[in-house]
Amino acid sequence: MNILVIGGTRYFGIYMINDLLKHGHNVTIATRGNVDVTFDNEVSRIILERTNAESIKMALKGKKYDIVIDKIAYCSNDIKHVLDVIDCNKYIYMSSTSVYDPKHWNTIEEDFDGFEKELVWCSRMDFPYEEIKRQAECALWQIYKNVDAIAVRYPFTIGEDDYTKRLLFYIEHTIKEIPMNINNIDYQMSYIRSDEAGKFISFLVDKDFTGALNGSSDGTI
Repeated sequence: MNILVIGGTRYFGIYMINDLLKHGHNVTIATRGNVDVTFDNEVSRIILERTNAESIKMALKGKKYDIVIDKIAYCSNDIKHVLDVIDCNKYIYMSSTSVYDPKHWNTIEEDFDGFEKELVWCSRMDFPYEEIKRQAECALWQIYKNVDAIAVRYPFTIGEDDYTKRLLFYIEHTIKEIPMNINNIDYQMSYIRSDEAGKFISFLVDKDFTGALNGSSDGTI
């Protein structure tokens, strides 16, 4: 299959692309071109600015792909700027378990309904992270019903290649006995390993499934 990956040159996106290539797919990556990554096999490249609607239109208008995997869509405008100009058989959106409010034990996909929530066209800075991710799903489900879509909702992604060093922050503070703010000492977090996160999206490209999907490793921290 011909697959466009928007983003994908960092963290679990590298595992995802290498797994797609391993399974024989033709992969094109669309990025700003600022990160030079060598993949296991050759990929095609498109340069665009993800937050600029005109840049996306110039780079993607008239193009057709079997699958579009959008790793860096955050808000409803991000969804609109891509799906208004590109033709694809399936669109896989990298969502988040942050859409759930509140989070609780045994959270299921139906606990957030992007069909019922009021859609607001917004940019990345208009609302907190969890709300712009909700609005992205609202746009996907309400406006682009003709698109076969999957919203993959991931929790905390961890791995030694995490460039954000989020987990390292807590480890270093604990070792050095540096005080830090923990809102709820009994809070349990779902997680997914970075390699699993990448390979799971690759696994989904040829599956007959649409809708929201939670993905996580087994257990909590």
